Amino acid sequence: MNDPRFTGDVIASPANKGIKTIRSLQRRKGRQQERAFVVEGTRAVEDILQAAIRPRAIYVRDDFPLTDVPDVQMPVHRVARNIFDTLTDVPHPQGILAIVPTLPEREVPVPDERGAPLILIIDGVRDPGNMGTLFRSAAGAGIDHIVIGPESVDAYHPKAVRAAMGAHVRIPFSHRDWPSLAETLATYDLVALADASGEAVYDEVDWTASAALIVGSEAFGPSSGAWQLANTHVSIPLSRGVESLNAGVAGSLLLFEAVRQRRGAAGQSRS
Repeated sequence: MNDPRFTGDVIASPANKGIKTIRSLQRRKGRQQERAFVVEGTRAVEDILQAAIRPRAIYVRDDFPLTDVPDVQMPVHRVARNIFDTLTDVPHPQGILAIVPTLPEREVPVPDERGAPLILIIDGVRDPGNMGTLFRSAAGAGIDHIVIGPESVDAYHPKAVRAAMGAHVRIPFSHRDWPSLAETLATYDLVALADASGEAVYDEVDWTASAALIVGSEAFGPSSGAWQLANTHVSIPLSRGVESLNAGVAGSLLLFEAVRQRRGAAGQSRS
C-alpha cells in the first residue's frame, strides 16, 4: 500500500513496541509512566483531533475502511485483526484507536465578579463507568470544572474514557486532595454533599450562587474529607423502597437540576 498516511507493513506481532505500549496503557501504572491514555473508536478519535490535540500515534485494524482513516500528520499504523482485537475489551471494536498524551489540568475556578462557578467534585468513585458518566453529564450540563478527589478510579481508565464519550476534551478537570481544596471551597456559597440521608431535598436547594457538588461512592459513602468541607447535605427522594441511585445517575440528576435553576435565574435577570 502506497497511501502516505500509513507507516510500514501491517503489524502482525504482539511483540511490536507499539502494541506493547498500548497494552501497558490498559493499566493505571502504565498510563502514569507514559503520561498517555488510549482513545478508542471513530467518534472518540475525531473528538481528540477536533480539539486540536495531537495523538502520539493512531492504530487501525487492517480491515478498517480507508475512507475513514483521518488525514493527519502523524504515524498511522495498520494492525492485523487478530492482534488489534486483543487491545481492547470492547466486544466489537470499531477498528481504530489513538495513543493520546494526558491532558493539561486547569485551576479550580473561584467565585469573583465575573461569575459564580458550578463545579463537580468526584469523591472516591471507583467504578469507571460511573466516572465516565459523570464526565459526560458534567460536559453536557455545561458546568465549569470537575475535581477528581482522592481514592477515585483513574479518569483515564479505558472504560471511563469510553463512557465519557469525548467529555475529557470538553470540560476542564483537575486532581486535588481535600487539604488543597479547603481554601477554595471556603469561597463557595454552597458546598453540597450528595447524601441519601441528607435533610435538604435536591430541588429545594438554591443552586444559583457559587456551588460545588460532591458525589461520592455508592458502595463506600462520602469520605471524611467531604463530610468536613460540605455545608449542606442533599438527598434525592426515592419511592418503592429504592434505597439509592448509583453515583453516575445521582450526580447527573443533581447537576442538571443545578443548571436548570441557574438558567432560570439568568433568564429572570435579563427580563
